[in-house]
Amino acid sequence: MKIVTAKSTRGFTLVEMLVALALGMIVLASAVQIFTQGVDATWVTSQRAEMQQDLRATSDLLLKDISLAGAGLPHGQGIQLPTNTGTRPIYGCDQGNNCPPNGAVAYPCSSNAGPCVPTLFGIIPGFQLGIKPAGSNTFSDIVTVTYTDTTFALNCYAVTFPGGGAVNPVTFTAPNAPPPSSCVLPPGLVFPQSITNPVIGLKAGDLLLFQNTLNGATGQAIAEVTAAAGPVGGGANSVFTVTFLNGDPLRLNQSGAASGDLVNIIRGAGTTATRIFVITYYLKTQPDPVGVGTGTPVLMRQVNGQPAVPLAENVVNLQFTYDTYNSTGTLLNQVGDAGYSVGTSFNLIRKINIIHLTTRSQLPGTRSALMATRGYQSFDFQTSISARNLSYQNRYSF
Repeated sequence: MKIVTAKSTRGFTLVEMLVALALGMIVLASAVQIFTQGVDATWVTSQRAEMQQDLRATSDLLLKDISLAGAGLPHGQGIQLPTNTGTRPIYGCDQGNNCPPNGAVAYPCSSNAGPCVPTLFGIIPGFQLGIKPAGSNTFSDIVTVTYTDTTFALNCYAVTFPGGGAVNPVTFTAPNAPPPSSCVLPPGLVFPQSITNPVIGLKAGDLLLFQNTLNGATGQAIAEVTAAAGPVGGGANSVFTVTFLNGDPLRLNQSGAASGDLVNIIRGAGTTATRIFVITYYLKTQPDPVGVGTGTPVLMRQVNGQPAVPLAENVVNLQFTYDTYNSTGTLLNQVGDAGYSVGTSFNLIRKINIIHLTTRSQLPGTRSALMATRGYQSFDFQTSISARNLSYQNRYSF
């Protein structure tokens, strides 16, 4: 007789299926959560790295410029600028009259008392002259520093005025080859660069400091280049012409001014010319390209009368204070306007304090459990810089 063995065909019960499904969902949810945290952590890290990189590059250039404030200027003192019928020279604008967001800024007076004598200082505070960044209750600052250009050997050229009391055009004649020992060249050069060199030469908007002697006194004037041409000849003794016409965008060429203009030193002897850099930092909000939101705050760097260059996006605050001495020799610490409102000269600034150079992340909305906020991430940079080219020259020169 044949015996048939019965095999069980029983499967999972509904309860077992539900328990298995629940356990699987828990494992899957845990894996998704771990993955999401990893993605968020990577996003946070990349945002922070980008902010740090932008802040480092920006702060390095800003610190370099501020530390050079006043370098090469005569005795580190302010230089008188021309004013004809109340037309004060301005800074921070380019050849197209594009200026900081709040408009052109006039050079400060030598003091806040008496008639205004516009003056170019080694450093010019711009207390609350900037924009009010989105979300801030305080206007940002601007700052302007001035120092001479040591890479362009302009002082090796002989400067000649046309005569008869005229200024334009000024003739620049190259030295002999090899140049005399009085011609100090940057490392690696054996002859001064061409006046019209396309990379380093003069262009409209450049500012030149002219100096000479007249009746035993030192004459000096700042003028804005409106055009440069040449050379006539080549190499040694080649000749270039540079013009400084009235009506320049920065209002520095005012031949009718009683003092301070280039026309007032043309009778002097031994004229030399040096290019200077007048550098202004300010914040500007770039409009959103699609018209959504408040736009992107950008830190701008503007040199002489050339177009401003964006240094870094998402810089949301820029504020300074200054350590300076007042007229009685009392040290004023961390003053926003460097004591100008109480009669202190900008020549007496001893230290510049960056109290806020704040950058934010490009995008808001961190979702990571590693971050306590869902808004923008931000870094705030703070430091102090000694204005050594002002301090030592003012206090220890004879």
